[in-house]
Amino acid sequence: MNTDLSNPIYSPDQCEPVPGLWFCFRVLPALIAFLLGLILLNASVARAADAAAPGAGKLLLQGPGLPPVPAVMQHSAVQVSVSGMVAVVTLEQTFRNSSEQWVEGVYVFPLPGQAAVRALEMRVGERRIIGEIRERQEAEAVYAAARDTGRKASLVAQQRPNLFSNRIANLGPGETVVVKLEFVQPVTYAEGVFGLRLPMTLTPRYIPGRPLAGSAGSLSIPDYLRYFPATDEVPDAPLLATLQHFRAGSDAAPLNPLTIAVDLNAGLPLARVDTPYHEMRLRRDGNRYQLRLARGSSEMDRDFVLHWEPATGSQPGAALFTEQVAGEHYGLLLVVPPALTQRPQIRARELVFVVDTSGSMGGVPIQQLRQSLVAALDGLRPADRFNIIAFDQSYRTLFADAMPVGPRTLQRARAFISQMRAAGGTEMLPPLRRALAVSTAGDSGGRLRQVIFMTDGAVGNEHAIIDTIAAELGDSRLFALGLGSAPNSWFLRKVAQLGRGRHLHIGDQSEISARVAALLDYLSAPMLTDIRVDWPQTVAAAGGPVPDLYAGAPLLRLVRFNTPPQPGVIRVSGELAGAPWQQELALGADDPGGASAPGVASLWARERIEQILEQRHQGLHEDSVRAEVLSLALRHRLLSPFTSFVAVEQAVSRDRGLPLRTVAVPGTRPRGQSPQAFAYPQTATTAAAKLFLACLLLFVALLFWVMRGPEVDRVPDRRQ
Repeated sequence: MNTDLSNPIYSPDQCEPVPGLWFCFRVLPALIAFLLGLILLNASVARAADAAAPGAGKLLLQGPGLPPVPAVMQHSAVQVSVSGMVAVVTLEQTFRNSSEQWVEGVYVFPLPGQAAVRALEMRVGERRIIGEIRERQEAEAVYAAARDTGRKASLVAQQRPNLFSNRIANLGPGETVVVKLEFVQPVTYAEGVFGLRLPMTLTPRYIPGRPLAGSAGSLSIPDYLRYFPATDEVPDAPLLATLQHFRAGSDAAPLNPLTIAVDLNAGLPLARVDTPYHEMRLRRDGNRYQLRLARGSSEMDRDFVLHWEPATGSQPGAALFTEQVAGEHYGLLLVVPPALTQRPQIRARELVFVVDTSGSMGGVPIQQLRQSLVAALDGLRPADRFNIIAFDQSYRTLFADAMPVGPRTLQRARAFISQMRAAGGTEMLPPLRRALAVSTAGDSGGRLRQVIFMTDGAVGNEHAIIDTIAAELGDSRLFALGLGSAPNSWFLRKVAQLGRGRHLHIGDQSEISARVAALLDYLSAPMLTDIRVDWPQTVAAAGGPVPDLYAGAPLLRLVRFNTPPQPGVIRVSGELAGAPWQQELALGADDPGGASAPGVASLWARERIEQILEQRHQGLHEDSVRAEVLSLALRHRLLSPFTSFVAVEQAVSRDRGLPLRTVAVPGTRPRGQSPQAFAYPQTATTAAAKLFLACLLLFVALLFWVMRGPEVDRVPDRRQ
C-alpha cells in the first residue's frame, strides 16, 4: 500500500471517504455540542447569574423572560450579652434595594439550634413596627395580604430548628429596611471551658426524595428562583433551594458584611478568652469583657465561636440561675461531676466510622475528613474492632464487617481513606442503617458498640434521619463530628443526643489532632449513669428523663418551679465508674433563687417545645403535638414549627399597579468549601440530560464501529 503523499499518482482529493466517517467526525460532534449548549442555556436561566453589572458591583438575578434585576443586599450586626449560662443575642439584618423596581426579598439564614427566638422589630426610616407572634398559617395570610396591597411587611418563619427564613415585602427602589431579631441560647460548658457558637452561613442542602407536583400556597417560591421541586421527603425544598444563591466572599471585600459585639459578664476571673475563627479586640473591666472585630467587619462565611476558661480554682461545681416572668419562676441548674484521678479498665470497642464524601464536603472539609480518620485510626487499641463506611449518593464499606485492629487492616484502611474524593449527593439513610445493622451482627464479644458519624450535615431530610436513628439505634452509641466552617450543628447535636453520645466540631485544620483526641477520649470515658435530681420543692423539668453523661460533661437542667424557689438542698446523685456519686447545692434563705439570668424562661419553653416534638417518636398524634406546641409558643412568644413572627406597616408604600418581583438575597459560601455543583436526587435526572447522554453513547459506538474496520486507501486506477 502506497501512502507516500509525494507520489504524483496519489491525490487525497481523489480518495473516496469511508462510509459514515464524515457523519461521525463532522455532523455528530456539532449536533452534540448544540444539544449541550441548549442544556447549559436552560440551566443558566434557572439559576442566578453569577455576574456583576458593569461598574456597579451589584449581583444580578436572571429569570425567564425577565430583565436582570439587582439582588437585594444585606448586612448583619450581632450583639451578644452573656450572663452566667445564658446568652441574649440581638441580630439586625439590613436590606437595601438598589434597583429601580419594587421587590420582595427572601433570605434564608441560620441560628443556633437551641435558640429561643422571642422578638421581632422592623424599622423603615424612623418608623418602628413591633412584630407579633401568630399561628403560622395566620401569619402567612397577614403577610400575603400586606404584600398584595402594597404595604411593607416582614415575615420570619422557622424552616428547621436552626434554619429560618425572612421575607421582606414591598421594598421600594433605593429603600432600606432593618429587621431586628432577639433570641436566647444556652452557654455550653465542658472540660473546664465555657463556649458559645453562632452560625453565620449555611452549607446548601442536598434534597432527596421524589418530586411532588404543584406549589404550596401563596408564599411559594417563584419558578425562576427554584432549583429543586418539593419532594415527598423535603416538602419545603423550593424555599431551601434559595440557599443555592451563594457567592464567595472575603473579609477584605465582604459580600454580606458582619459586625460582632460581645459583652461577656463571666462573674468570675478568667484565664483565657478565645475566638478561634475571628480576630477580635478585647477590653476588660473587672470580670466583664468586651469584644469587637479587629477589622470592624468580616464576611459571613464561617461560624463565630467564643471560648472562655475560668482561672484555676474558679471552676464551677454547681450553680442555679433563675428568672421570674409573668409571676412564674424558672431555673437552670448546672452540676459538674468531678474528674476521675484514675480511670477503670475500659471495655473493648467495636467502632464503625460513617463518613460523608458528598459534593458539599469539597475543599477543606474533605481534607479535614481524611486527616481526622487517620488520626482516629492511630488512636485505636489492639483489642478494638473497626470498619469504615463512606457515602455520597451510594455507600462503600472497607470491610464486610468490623475487623480486628492490626497492621494489615490498618494499611487497607489508610489506602481506602487516601482514595476518598468529594462528589455526588448526600444519601445518609442507607449507610447509617448499615452501620447500625453492622453493630448488631455477629459475635461482638461483649464489646461496646460505637458509631462515629463524620459529616457537615448538609441534608434537607434531617427529621427522617433522626427518626431512623431513634428507631434503629439498638445498643449502639452514636457520636457526631461536624466538619467544615458551617456545619449543621443542630442536626449533629440531635443525632448525638438520640444516639446517647457526644458531638464535636472541627472548623480548622489546626484543631484536628486535639478534637480527634478529645473524641477518642469520650469514646473510652466512663459514664455517669442512673442520674437523679432531688429538688426541695415540686418542679416541671423541660428535658424529660435525665440522660447518661460521659466524664467531663456537665449536667444542665431547665425547670419551672410550681411555687417560688424555696430554701433547701438540691441533691444530684448517680453512679460514676461503678461507684455511687452525689453532689449537693444549698439554697440559702436570703437568696433561694440563686443567680439571676434573663432568658432562662425562654430557654425552658424552647426545650419544652423540643421535648413535645420528640414525643412523635413515641407515637403521640400530630394534632396533640401541634396543640401543645402552639399553646406554649404563643404564651412565651417564641418561634416554632407552628408559629411565625409578622410585622406590617399600615401605610401603603407601593401602588398596586406597579409590579412586584421576588428575589433571593444571596448568602455566602462557607469558607474553604469548593463551589457546589447541583447534586440532584437520583429521581430528578432531566430529559435533556438523558438525551445528551444517549447522543454521547451513540457517538462513542460509531467511533468504535469505524475504528474496527480495515484501513483502506482508495486510489483511482491510472492504468485505465
